[in-house]
Amino acid sequence: MEKAQLNCKRCLLREMDDRETWQSVRDCIERLPGDRRVPETVYERRLSACRSCDALLAGTCQLCGCYVELRAAIRQQSCPNTPRKWERERSVKP
Repeated sequence: MEKAQLNCKRCLLREMDDRETWQSVRDCIERLPGDRRVPETVYERRLSACRSCDALLAGTCQLCGCYVELRAAIRQQSCPNTPRKWERERSVKP
């Protein structure tokens, strides 16, 4: 897959040319304790919702300024949009 430009609407960091930023975000996600991170299926579902949002620009949520791939990995985070596209995970799931 060809990497997207840095100003790509509805692109995630992992799909873009900026490997350094993506690696930094990925490192932060990997350092999250397991009980603070959502399962991979929830993570991918959250990212899918973000990719369908008009507020996503170059891996960043234009509503809150976060990198969506980091926010989506954190169990206690929720979508900043109104209405929310995804909710926080309240309980630890295997």
